[in-house]
Amino acid sequence: MALEQAPDTDPSIVSADDGTTFAVDDWPAPPASPALLARPATAEAAAAYAPADAFRLHSRRGAARTVYLDFDGGQLLSTNAWLKNGLTTTLYPGWSLDSSAAFSDTERAVVIETWQRMAEDFAPFDVDVTTEEPAYGGLFRGSSDDPTYGTRVAFTSGSKVQDALCGGGCGGIAWIGTYDSITSGETRSPAWVFPSSLGNRAKNLAEAGSHETGHTLGLDHDGTSSNAYYSGTSLWGPLMGAPYTSGVSQWSRGDYNGANNHQDDLAVMRSNGIGLRPDEAGGTAATAVPLSSLGGGRGVISSATDTDWLTVTDCSGTVTVQAQPADVGANLDVGLQVRNAAGTLLASSAPDSYRGSTGVAGLSASVSLPLNGGPYHLVVSGTGSGKAWSAGGYDDYGSLGGYRVLVSGCTGNVYPSVGTPTPPPASHPTTTTRPGAPRRPAAASGARGGRRTIVAAWRPPAVSGGAPVTRYLVSAYRVGARGRVVARTATAKSLSAGTRKISLTLPRGRWVVRVRAANRMGWGPYSTASVRVVAR
Repeated sequence: MALEQAPDTDPSIVSADDGTTFAVDDWPAPPASPALLARPATAEAAAAYAPADAFRLHSRRGAARTVYLDFDGGQLLSTNAWLKNGLTTTLYPGWSLDSSAAFSDTERAVVIETWQRMAEDFAPFDVDVTTEEPAYGGLFRGSSDDPTYGTRVAFTSGSKVQDALCGGGCGGIAWIGTYDSITSGETRSPAWVFPSSLGNRAKNLAEAGSHETGHTLGLDHDGTSSNAYYSGTSLWGPLMGAPYTSGVSQWSRGDYNGANNHQDDLAVMRSNGIGLRPDEAGGTAATAVPLSSLGGGRGVISSATDTDWLTVTDCSGTVTVQAQPADVGANLDVGLQVRNAAGTLLASSAPDSYRGSTGVAGLSASVSLPLNGGPYHLVVSGTGSGKAWSAGGYDDYGSLGGYRVLVSGCTGNVYPSVGTPTPPPASHPTTTTRPGAPRRPAAASGARGGRRTIVAAWRPPAVSGGAPVTRYLVSAYRVGARGRVVARTATAKSLSAGTRKISLTLPRGRWVVRVRAANRMGWGPYSTASVRVVAR
């Protein structure tokens, strides 16, 4: 199929014959050696995930939206749009540093670090960044009332796909604005990342993976009048540019000097399928929550206006409070305040951030002061670097993501203590989340005679999300002889939490059933499809 460059100032944007667009990303070559980490990872953080964890990582298990990091290859649908735009095969290889199909511990370490970094990029959002492939239907939006969908980011080695789609000259390629498009399968997927063009380094793979995911969420490139991709400074770079040598990479709205794109990344992504995660703490003294209610003292700053107020009690002597961003791939530059019960400011910390010989310093904040009794409020927020854009700094727009608060000198509850860090969890904690998927439902043909029916039965999800299940939704899908979905029934049933079995009246044909559960936080993901049964 013939392609033309889009009539745009960005030469990397290509228009397909059907009017849709995709970005062919030919970034400046990343450095031969890895850029310095935003902050050196602690030994605990490095040991938090074993090699065996590499393909079962979730940043927000149970979220209805997904970004799936696909490292092991697969097969596209015969109707996939990439086949109309240069690709000649439905099979694509996974990522490898050698010729073995098995993943070595070294390769698994790269997968884990790539996931950690991308999970931080999307930490403000109600989306699960995962290395575990979702059940069928979890990566495309089948209808306007389908709330469970996402995108696949394929990391593929070799030259076959890369040569076919961009002549071997790009580091990634993705459709623009397709994340929440209604399709009959993964037809405008995946977003591609070509690790061999990125030095096979985790930081580079993560920057490219978030960049390509950003395209699927409607984002354009961050550049300048002379370069389609702004590389940033040694301290900061935009994710939709080429921030491979920057210590901190963040979403942007084009506030840096010479920006040619003032797109509000966060607002655009929210309008294309992913909302902000629920806030774990209030923003005032009246809505503060105990620090002990945050698992491991961990929370997330989800917007520039988000402030988390956390309460400690029974304090005495010199109290020390530390607030730290993520050990790997931090986007958050932390601001910290200590206030009394009335909300009066007692102390604050927001150090200037700078690129040093061992990484970026100044992202954490710490205060020490004499306190007695309580309650006192610890207020965490995102800040800028302390310097203006014109002086090589950055503001608080993209200063978002996970944090951890450590306290010594207060004994009212069990708090994470300064100097005794614990390994980070596999996902940012929340008090309550949506439930997980129910177990695979059982299905059988109905009794002979009368109306055509099938009978479905199921068990509750293994993961409740920390709140009781309030209802179930049962959906039936008509499938062809090979098991591919050809129609979805318009009579999906919403049922009470006590219901575990239902008879569905359906047209003639083969059917599969999927079930999802809801709690007070909303609907969780669908279950795996049942076996195929014939309505009778």
